[in-house]
Amino acid sequence: MKIMLKIIVIALLVILVGIIILFVYAKYRLNNIKNRKNLQGHVDTAAEKLIQSGVAYGLVLGIYKGGKTYVKGYGTIKKDERLQPNNTTIMELASTSKLFTSCVLQILCDEGTLNLDEKIYDLLKNKVELPPIARKTTLRQLATHTSGFPALPESFILKMTDENNPYKNLSTQDLYDYLKDCVGKKSEGKFEYSNFGMGLLGHIMELKTNKKFEDLVKEKLLSKLQMNNTFITPDSKQQPKIAQGYNEAGAPNPIWEDHVLTGAGSFMSDATDMIAFIRANLGAHHSPVSASLLKTHTQQTNRATGLGWMLPSSIDKFIGNKHILWHNGIAGGYASFIAIDKQAQCGIIVLSNTAKDITLFGMKMIRIVHTQSWKE
Repeated sequence: MKIMLKIIVIALLVILVGIIILFVYAKYRLNNIKNRKNLQGHVDTAAEKLIQSGVAYGLVLGIYKGGKTYVKGYGTIKKDERLQPNNTTIMELASTSKLFTSCVLQILCDEGTLNLDEKIYDLLKNKVELPPIARKTTLRQLATHTSGFPALPESFILKMTDENNPYKNLSTQDLYDYLKDCVGKKSEGKFEYSNFGMGLLGHIMELKTNKKFEDLVKEKLLSKLQMNNTFITPDSKQQPKIAQGYNEAGAPNPIWEDHVLTGAGSFMSDATDMIAFIRANLGAHHSPVSASLLKTHTQQTNRATGLGWMLPSSIDKFIGNKHILWHNGIAGGYASFIAIDKQAQCGIIVLSNTAKDITLFGMKMIRIVHTQSWKE
């Protein structure tokens, strides 16, 4: 019996040592990827595989590195037709445009219009009487998903009956009705991703500036970066450039309408505009608002985010993405992913016209971008 026990212990130790060796080796390989000096080729191969896998019908991938830009479309704008997307093809950003909300918040704070640690109670008291659970909540907490607000209130979910366009029936009165009692709100401090919180932040900025959220973002951010094809409401010139979106089952899906929580992610854009946004976030010299944008990268007290930006997790760091800032988005017919690496001075934008998560693909792409160089 003792001999058998010793054999089992030795076997477990051997297995444990083997696992440790494999872990160390995998970590070494992932953090020491050979530079084959063919960045474009690596990206093209990975994107084509994604299209062939059925994760996306159409895909546009934009890269900025070392002062050079590469944008290419893959697949098709319309299912069963050979209409390849390009750098001006417009798709819904969904939650990736939460970054516009947090960036404009920082700009307004730098201008003295708002303060990150201002309480929402003071900013909303002329509209609604908040209950005690919400009176200490700050703008910073809304922008970092630490406000304690749920992802969406139950009262909102009950009104979101159209699966293809769930937000269209929500009204500003629904927002105020919920804020009267804040059912489901928790105490501030813990990270809990909240579309409602970021949407409320956008609404508060509207109240403070007396401007529609779309107009405010265009004035304070998009116009400064010449992002002329980034919008919520398309004009006659932009409409034809919007790719058809497809839901997870592959059926055509309309662009989501939202008139209340626009700060949570309602913008559309193309890869050219998003490359401009990436460049503006990689150095103070890139745009008139870059100094403000760089402040949104600072790690907040929750240690999981900057101001809007997501910071690398333990898994991200393990696979070699130690220095990235990122965000993703998914809507009824689209998905998106953005990431920057300030140390490597690079960034990527991925736009898909299919509502399937592309976060893992995006993480793989940013690792390729910061480890590979352009073809000589």
